[in-house]
Amino acid sequence: MMLAYLRERFPSLDAEDIIQETFTALAKILPDYKYDPENKGAFHNFLTGVLRNKALCALDASRRQMAIEERMQLAVTVNGKSVHEQSYRDWRENLFEVALQQLLADESIHDRTKQAFIRTAINGESIEVVADSLGVQRNTVDCMRSRTLQQLREIVEKLKNLC
Repeated sequence: MMLAYLRERFPSLDAEDIIQETFTALAKILPDYKYDPENKGAFHNFLTGVLRNKALCALDASRRQMAIEERMQLAVTVNGKSVHEQSYRDWRENLFEVALQQLLADESIHDRTKQAFIRTAINGESIEVVADSLGVQRNTVDCMRSRTLQQLREIVEKLKNLC
């Protein structure tokens, strides 16, 4: 049923991935779910709603990825000049800007982690000040920053490979 629903309404998406994400969401929701067809409607409608939401999220992610790739192509060609003609520094700055935008748009990264990364790595605030304001230990902020920097490096490498 889910496969037919997705193929009919969202043919451009990978239906198997969306179904897997739906099952993951259901595994989190179902322990507290109370079946009450009179108030909440049929379970079929509930399941279809979860499936639709996952498909719409995947479409949004796909659109964001396409926008990032378009920006990357713009970074590769600036003012009609190829990367080889423009300065390496300008190209590298564009690459890091696109990578940072992609990193900050990633919904899988917790907002507090993004905040700690921005404040320490970009704004240059001390780890102690950020840890105090977030109510976590210094070590936690350091780990958040290190993990996020590693993710940023991986995105930069992927973008370099596109060039």
